[in-house]
Amino acid sequence: MTIHTLLAKLGKGLLNIAQMITSDRNHERITNEARALKLVSQETSIPAPRLLDHGSHPDGRRYLITEYIEGPTLSSFSRRSCSMPEGKKHTTATPCQTCSDTAHSNAVHFILHTVLPQLTKLTSRTRGIDGFVMPPSWLSPDAQPPWIGKQSWSTLPLEQPEYVFQHGDLAAHNIIMDRVTLQAKALIDWEYAGFYPAGMENWTGTLDRDVYSARSDDTAHLIQRFLAVEYAECCHNWGDKAELHELIELGKLPQPDQIRQNKTEQKNS
Repeated sequence: MTIHTLLAKLGKGLLNIAQMITSDRNHERITNEARALKLVSQETSIPAPRLLDHGSHPDGRRYLITEYIEGPTLSSFSRRSCSMPEGKKHTTATPCQTCSDTAHSNAVHFILHTVLPQLTKLTSRTRGIDGFVMPPSWLSPDAQPPWIGKQSWSTLPLEQPEYVFQHGDLAAHNIIMDRVTLQAKALIDWEYAGFYPAGMENWTGTLDRDVYSARSDDTAHLIQRFLAVEYAECCHNWGDKAELHELIELGKLPQPDQIRQNKTEQKNS
């Protein structure tokens, strides 16, 4: 079924259409989200957009069409007026802090008691989904040394299925809320999803915007814990060793020698 057929049948207002053309990884991101949505719909009861179609245009651009889920994102509650009916409003001021606090509390409960328990039951021997590995959302490999130019990421197969399925970007802007009940309606934007080591998505246990924004401030320990193999490879291939050394001295990147030592100790243990 094509985009035009779906538009004619359902109407544009009922669809969410994504098209990515900026880089090879963004092309893959479309396909990765489609695979993630399919898996989540088949293996869990987590509310997420229903996948309607995905594929490629004749010019190579990939597209993804999902069911549109009506409602504000959790992140918008910092700018929204009170959701209560007339006569029961908490305040006439905007934003309504009571509604915002309630919505955030409900959303965290949704993540802790609906999303994570189901996703952690899904395991795999290999990283990513179907051979494609999406870099974590807290990393910017297209702009940060020594990752720039890295085209693919290894699935790093294990003997046992120890990788767990993760959304990859648990954040307030990715949760659709019911504007009346202030309960979570759906978890959206699954492009970073896949099977990874437990904890790799680096969810802080809160949906606070400032905490989320600070996730990328100190990633050296995350790189050392979760991306050691790729990091060692990229450091070896990176031409500007002085730049690399400066970033390491600033604490923005881990010491490659320490990673090599850890790998040696793991092999010998």
